[in-house]
Amino acid sequence: MHPSLKQGPLGIYADRNGDFRSEYQIGTRLIWVVCRHHIGCQPCVDKADALLRDIWVAMPDAVAVAEDYSRTIIPEFWRQHDMSQREGARMAVWGITITPSTGEACCDISTNFDFDFDSPTFSKDDVWNETPIVLPDLPDSHHIYVVRNCSGQLTVVSGHC
Repeated sequence: MHPSLKQGPLGIYADRNGDFRSEYQIGTRLIWVVCRHHIGCQPCVDKADALLRDIWVAMPDAVAVAEDYSRTIIPEFWRQHDMSQREGARMAVWGITITPSTGEACCDISTNFDFDFDSPTFSKDDVWNETPIVLPDLPDSHHIYVVRNCSGQLTVVSGHC
């Protein structure tokens, strides 16, 4: 899939910094293009669209960086999940803020809603599957922000994008 911003924004608004944000949706992900020029600045949207393919390809690596960092914050959550038989990514990118002027993208990474947190599973040590366990959900407030710079490097940042 080649993601694109050609379908037009869901909306455009000024943020608290006085920048303009054009909001798009691709699948389940929200994309914000930050522009300092004016509302609906097409050159910024075009530049963001040109960056989008590389950003999209980098998402699995961004999620891996976020998971590694998350393990330092909520180790008990990860211990329980690591001991379970349930496979799959617990985290996913749900929002991306692109700043065309710098070539940076900030991924907001949190709960993967495609992962089955609800149904019982079993511990890897429970070879006979006799004792079902329910895995904890990620805390609602648990968001990890990973910035991809113009060189493609990924870094965890504090605060919001």
